[in-house]
Amino acid sequence: MILLGVVSYLTGLWLGPFLTLFPLSLLGALLSFGCILTWFEQQKRVNRQTGFILFALLVGGLGHAHWAFTAQVDSNLVVVVEEQPIFFEGAIVAPVRQTPDGLILLVEATRLVRQGEKQVAQGRIRLTWREPGEYSLVYGDHVAFMARVREPYGTMNPGGFHFGQYLKRQGIHAVATVQGPGAIRVQGTQARTTRELILGVVDHWRQRIHHAAVSSLTNPALGLFLGMVLGEQSYIESDVRDAFMASGTVHILSISGSHLGLLALLIFAGARWTFRHLPIFWLERISLRLTATRFAVLITLPAVSFYTLLAGAEMATVRSWIMIVVCCVGIWLGRERNLVTALAVAALLMVLPHPEAIQDISFQLSYLSVAAIALVVLVRKQKESNLSGLDAAFLPAQPTWLVGLWHKVVLAWLITLAVSLATLPLVAHDFHQIPWLGLFANMVIVPLVGALMIPLGLLSGMFVLMGGGGTLPMASVNQWVFDWLAQVVLMVSHIPGATWYVASPSVSSMIVFWGMLAGVVALWHRHLFRWGCGTILLAILLWWGWSPRTGWDPGTVRVTFLDVGQGDATLIELPDGQTVLIDGGPSYRRLDMGRAVIGPYLWNQGIRRLDHVIATHPQWDHVGGLPWVLDTFEVGQYWDNGVSRPERFFSRLHLAVKSAGLQEQILTAGTVIVSPGPCSLIVLSPFPSQRAERYGSWSVSSGKDLNNRSLVTRLECGKHSFLFTADVEQQSLDDLLHVSNGFSARIVKVPHHGAKSSLNFEWVNRLQAEAMVVSVGAHNRYGHPAPEVLDAYKKRGLPLYRTDRDGAVWFTATPGLDDMTVRTTMEGSLLPVQAGLGMWREEWANWTRIRNR
Repeated sequence: MILLGVVSYLTGLWLGPFLTLFPLSLLGALLSFGCILTWFEQQKRVNRQTGFILFALLVGGLGHAHWAFTAQVDSNLVVVVEEQPIFFEGAIVAPVRQTPDGLILLVEATRLVRQGEKQVAQGRIRLTWREPGEYSLVYGDHVAFMARVREPYGTMNPGGFHFGQYLKRQGIHAVATVQGPGAIRVQGTQARTTRELILGVVDHWRQRIHHAAVSSLTNPALGLFLGMVLGEQSYIESDVRDAFMASGTVHILSISGSHLGLLALLIFAGARWTFRHLPIFWLERISLRLTATRFAVLITLPAVSFYTLLAGAEMATVRSWIMIVVCCVGIWLGRERNLVTALAVAALLMVLPHPEAIQDISFQLSYLSVAAIALVVLVRKQKESNLSGLDAAFLPAQPTWLVGLWHKVVLAWLITLAVSLATLPLVAHDFHQIPWLGLFANMVIVPLVGALMIPLGLLSGMFVLMGGGGTLPMASVNQWVFDWLAQVVLMVSHIPGATWYVASPSVSSMIVFWGMLAGVVALWHRHLFRWGCGTILLAILLWWGWSPRTGWDPGTVRVTFLDVGQGDATLIELPDGQTVLIDGGPSYRRLDMGRAVIGPYLWNQGIRRLDHVIATHPQWDHVGGLPWVLDTFEVGQYWDNGVSRPERFFSRLHLAVKSAGLQEQILTAGTVIVSPGPCSLIVLSPFPSQRAERYGSWSVSSGKDLNNRSLVTRLECGKHSFLFTADVEQQSLDDLLHVSNGFSARIVKVPHHGAKSSLNFEWVNRLQAEAMVVSVGAHNRYGHPAPEVLDAYKKRGLPLYRTDRDGAVWFTATPGLDDMTVRTTMEGSLLPVQAGLGMWREEWANWTRIRNR
């Protein structure tokens, strides 16, 4: 009853945020649930009181979530957004995150000063402090700073991750950045609460260990040490993270549910083994008060609790810790049979104060991982599953040490299998991978990490705290061990087929997958149902792994201007199935638009090969994401303008081209990239006389020269045409006036993100177009698009689509027909349904938006 009640309430919490979007559908679902409960009552399977309680809990969960997601926290931070910096005061309310560039703080604002007027501030600011110098801050510090604040924002692409919405769900109302050693000052006169004092001390410990590690270790060992011991992810190199993802072991890079759960299991097993092998004299005396199991609980809880605090006690880690505590309490009380119910209650306790957590991927992965581990241990112990008999046919008649070893190996593999299968739909949906290799890699890597590397790292950290030194004890051992781990994982990740990228599964297929998985476990003893559920599971996995081409119909052309922030990336899908990628957006230290935007979009469309990749010109905001694309996808041909640069981002691009076995093909005006066929893609600029072989020559001496040598291309598909102008400025636009079709196309990309330097009034006035698209980042520091540019196109009466406001923009047409459809990500946003006669129509519009995504 308790388990069913918790499930009902959690289901209501999960559905609650959709109440304003699909009220009539949810009302129908509630009525259906009520009818099902009534039928069960008539069949004498549940009594009336139980049915009423389950229905009430479902409705209560719906109401709780609806209230939590619709209630607006009073915050005046976004109201004061303006170009001039504002003075703020507030307190740090989360562990300080260290990055190679500086610090990331979560500040609860209490006061602001604008234009000399003091005001009470309400809300939380995610504050990035770049180049702080030797200055350090801890949890509970009261700080003051000057900064421009912005509403949280991110990129908007079909099926993509929106960082701004994620921050808002975390209760963050604004973001800001400051730079320099004196940008933030601590106000030491403020009184601190007991919580602030305790967590401040722990935060100080973490920073001491962090600084000791940074001064003693180098990457990749440094990144792995900080990630696994302190939960800091920013020092892990991208290629190392990709290797762990491909091997199915990425969960050990952070202190997640599976990480903490497996570590607790290893500590528990080690403590119980140690107890049983104590000298007889000690064992006899201790056994009067403790059993081996309770002794293991006493060892496991403090160790895991200390590890949780040291890792910053972030919400995801605390959730995992709570579930482990519940498991340990159940084991202590001898209620192992009720562990699943206890886990359900723990989940309920976690979401009651934070109902939004149920929508968080970290909560979902943590809960599923720990629940899967507990379920396997419970089933294994009670011998309720025939899986436990799989080893019987291979065991000798007389028990030996091999029997115990075999049992442990089977248990480890079953746990790995359970965690992998339980979390597979979420991993496929959010990370676009089926980590099949993890079924085998985890059996080796996780025990090594849990039994060797984490204890070694924690022991070194404790020595730092006790000794007070500025270097990490046993640094050479840590360096060798963590470097060796990185090398092993990198080697494993290169196994053919290790990286299996997929489109994000639909929610309905995920629900069916979990339902069939539950059916296999619950109905294992019934062969027909077991094989039926297993067959459906396999069919779903094969469908996910195939991820066929979607959203594009053969014989049509689709051009998608992706939202990559302040940069360019355009995907062309031709009627014959060929694909062309023009530019790849920027790449930052922790955010590669190739990895974060282009890759997920291609996978969701079922695209695994790019026939042509075009780098319009060697500037970071256009080609920064291309190295990852070239490393990940099969590419037919690579084109650029022949200009080289000495900067690191261009060296990465050049190396990626060589590693992919491609040859750089230089484009100039008149080159035909795609033809013959229903469509042709032709280069209009630059002219051969404008080419520059090496950066630094007389012809390429500034960013303006680089922009004017951008590749301008024109796509023509029957009655439809597109003009891609890259970053050309006024000089090249003058040249285009003398080129056939240099100012004529149905859809034209605004040059240089709408910069004023690319405003050529003669070109604009002679432009023959039906719509314009400007690829630009929200709140960019350049002020793009310039008001003068917007005004010029507005006077021409040309519709203007902006990726910073509309998100990705895509046009679809059939070459032989006049009609062309245009859609944007923003149009696909679900809208609240207003009460009234038009509810059915509005709700149906939301279902249509979901179907068209």
